[in-house]
Amino acid sequence: MPAWGLALLKDLVLEPEDMDVDRFTLLYWKADVGTAVARGDELVVVEAEAAKTALSILAPCSGVLVEVLAEEDQEVVRGDVLGRIESR
Repeated sequence: MPAWGLALLKDLVLEPEDMDVDRFTLLYWKADVGTAVARGDELVVVEAEAAKTALSILAPCSGVLVEVLAEEDQEVVRGDVLGRIESR
């Protein structure tokens, strides 16, 4: 059976590169649920608590932000799924 037209959900995972920090605070979302996004768009800004450095989390694919799993001011850790993007 062909898979044409099926939507795929892609997790937006907190995987900061080049940082030895594991705990972050989600500062704010740059997109709302239902917003179309392109691969590489900045979607979330988090702050590394120990380093007081802000970090942008980029969209891993193009699609629509369909779910937000972490809220502003919430503590998140490396590997957490922050949201989901539906791509086709």
